[in-house]
Amino acid sequence: MDVEQRAGLRYMVEMAGALLLMVGAAYLRHFHLGPITDLAPIVPIWMLLWASVRYYFRLDEYQRLKYVQSAALSAGILFCLDWSYRFAQPVFGLPHQSEIVSVVSTIRGKRARPA
Repeated sequence: MDVEQRAGLRYMVEMAGALLLMVGAAYLRHFHLGPITDLAPIVPIWMLLWASVRYYFRLDEYQRLKYVQSAALSAGILFCLDWSYRFAQPVFGLPHQSEIVSVVSTIRGKRARPA
C-alpha cells in the first residue's frame, strides 16, 4: 500500500469515527438530558474539520492542489446556495432559518425546533 492510499484510508477511518460520534451525540439529544447533550454534536463537527486538515498535510503537492480546488468549489457552491436562499425567502414564502438549521432540517425532512 503506497503513501496516498494509506493517507486516504486514515482519512476515511477518521471521518467515519467522527460521523459515528456525531450520530451517537445526535441520538443522545433526543433524551433531553441537559445542555451538555445538546452541545455534544459540536465536538464531532470539529473533528471532521480536523480530519480534513490532517488529510491535507498527508498529501503530496499535486494531491493538495486537487484537494484545495475541490474544497474551494464546494465552498463556492454552498455560499451561492446560502445567498440564493436569502433572496428566495420573501419571493417563495420560505421560512426564515439560520444556515445550519436550514440545511439540517432539509436533510431530516422536518421543520426545525424553535430556539
